[in-house]
Amino acid sequence: MDMMDFENKMQFIVHTDATKPEVADEIEDEYEADVANVNTQITMNGEKKATVEFAEEDVAQDIASRMGAF
Repeated sequence: MDMMDFENKMQFIVHTDATKPEVADEIEDEYEADVANVNTQITMNGEKKATVEFAEEDVAQDIASRMGAF
């Protein structure tokens, strides 16, 4: 929650073959929000986790609200 509240970032599990530009494009299309940065890592379970930072303030909270996370 701190990343979302204070850093305007969210984490997503993505396909292991997805590139950073592909993740950014898909997030922008799906949630209609500008992406500033994408970092990825492979988890110990073999899943790819993308940390997405949004360009506009409070976008992460708005998306989480639309997804039903609150």
